[in-house]
Amino acid sequence: MRVPLSMKIGWGRQAVLAGLANGGAVLARTDTAIGAYLNAPAARWLQEIIATGLDEPPGQAGVTCLRVWASTGLITLDDRAATLVGDPASEEYEERGRSLRRDLLQRAVLFPRADTPTLAVGVGRDCAYCDQLLTDLAANAPLRDGGVVMSGDGETRLFGTVPGTGLDQLAELARAAAPLGTPSGVLLHPGTPLRILEGYHQVSAAIVSMLGGEPGRVVMETPSSCSVNVTSGEGTSVRPVRAGDGVVGIATRGAVTGELDGWLSAHAADAAYAPATLTVERPRNLYLVYRGGAMIARHRTAADTIACLRSMLAGYADHAGAAEDEADVDCGVLWHPDHPAVLIPDHWLSPMAKKSSRLRRSGWQLCPQPYVRLGMRDGQAWARVRPLGEDPRMAPVALLAVDPPPPATDEQPARTPSAEERVAQLVCWAVRPLTPPHLHALAATAQHIPIRTLGPDPILAELPDLVLARPDRFRRTVPARS
Repeated sequence: MRVPLSMKIGWGRQAVLAGLANGGAVLARTDTAIGAYLNAPAARWLQEIIATGLDEPPGQAGVTCLRVWASTGLITLDDRAATLVGDPASEEYEERGRSLRRDLLQRAVLFPRADTPTLAVGVGRDCAYCDQLLTDLAANAPLRDGGVVMSGDGETRLFGTVPGTGLDQLAELARAAAPLGTPSGVLLHPGTPLRILEGYHQVSAAIVSMLGGEPGRVVMETPSSCSVNVTSGEGTSVRPVRAGDGVVGIATRGAVTGELDGWLSAHAADAAYAPATLTVERPRNLYLVYRGGAMIARHRTAADTIACLRSMLAGYADHAGAAEDEADVDCGVLWHPDHPAVLIPDHWLSPMAKKSSRLRRSGWQLCPQPYVRLGMRDGQAWARVRPLGEDPRMAPVALLAVDPPPPATDEQPARTPSAEERVAQLVCWAVRPLTPPHLHALAATAQHIPIRTLGPDPILAELPDLVLARPDRFRRTVPARS
């Protein structure tokens, strides 16, 4: 007779286990950029305990894995399992969060409602998300029919308008929201229930919504300290621009603002607010284009700069058009009309852009596109690429170039990731949201892409040899299917 199961484990509501060639797997969420690599024994173990439950506590390694996976929403735990693997500190943290939300709502209920929506946002010192939010609000056109009060870092800032007698109370409400994690806040909207907002994306979406926009249409990428440094600066302005059915915020600074004004006006979106996603400036004789904190292009003419922006906007607009056997990946691509494409990590974009002249002299270019679409054709991985000023092309993928492992330290011995781990890394770069079929298709495609450890400097000298070393992979690029 089988003993009743004592502890039950389940898949996260938006989590998918995508198998890899050697028995390992990627456990990833389809709604947000969270994923983990499981080697073959770990993948089998997780599938087994989800199917049968846990009759006895696992070892310490198993407890740690379950705790991490559960904390990121990759798996669910029943009460007994949660008690087994739970961290008392995290339980205390959750209870504190519930208490803070209750207190915050009690404060907000007492606040007199205005005729226009008002958002009180708690911010903190040394918070890149808060700095980006401040930068976006300062750079966008003045807020109308609403107001945002930000406080918590020693200063109170007002964007738009709020009731004349309510600023101090709103600032106090904003500071009370800060302990939930910055930025967080409360939305006071006439005729609707109070809303507590936690995190940059929720707060930014609320600003878009309160100004009459549709948050689902506006691109909101995760900011970083580097992106704040790029987008902040005297004279920066942000214009919401159409990208198909979506909206992308393009920031300009200095003389570029006047040069691109006509083009930006002609492509203006019907949105009052959008966070800065692309930034253009011309400090000397070069036009520099950034996506977030990464430089993606350097051009000598305004025409080439506009062609780059067109390509980026087309890439954002095209994101929803992937077939079920394809997926978009957050990485860069080096393209040559007569050679297969080379994929590179996102953090190589800036060093590659700085060497764009050298690349062009050898016939290569860093394609200006937000995502790379991968899929299979005839047993080979192909990428959809967007060369500057050209229509999208389909090119076979030569390889994925990756960083060498970090050197050994006294605390951490040297460790070289396996090829399967590198494949898992590429799968985890999938652009969210995506569907389970897309994730499975990407896992299947990634296993057909050779991986080479190089670094951003050595790859420049080796590009011709890399792609010509596999003549069986050589095929000319072809126009992409519409």
